[in-house]
Amino acid sequence: MRFNELEVWDITFDNDIYRMILFDENRPTTVADFSSLQPVFEEDENRSNLITVKVFSESEIKDEHIEQLDDFSKQLTDHIALAHCHVVISFDTQEIESALASFLKEKLGVDYDNIPLEKLKHLNQN
Repeated sequence: MRFNELEVWDITFDNDIYRMILFDENRPTTVADFSSLQPVFEEDENRSNLITVKVFSESEIKDEHIEQLDDFSKQLTDHIALAHCHVVISFDTQEIESALASFLKEKLGVDYDNIPLEKLKHLNQN
């Protein structure tokens, strides 16, 4: 098992813990990928790849943390050819362990509880 398209970060501000999941969707963007809160998306602005960033918190995400989390996600994706990719960030309140397990199941068909710990202790996940 190797996660080439996924990174997971736990980020702490004082007592607030956030889980950030970066996922390479490996597909072009569509209008449906953008929430109504994001700038208007024109069909001709389609880019060849979509990176989604999902931030989960067990309590309401604090307004003062949103910009910092967004900036951090941009730092993690600044090596990507952004002229050809969109990076879309969203925020959700959910128990962070179950959020990761649900995400892995939905996106990769992987059962989190069945991933051997040995596979998660190194940067290279071969």
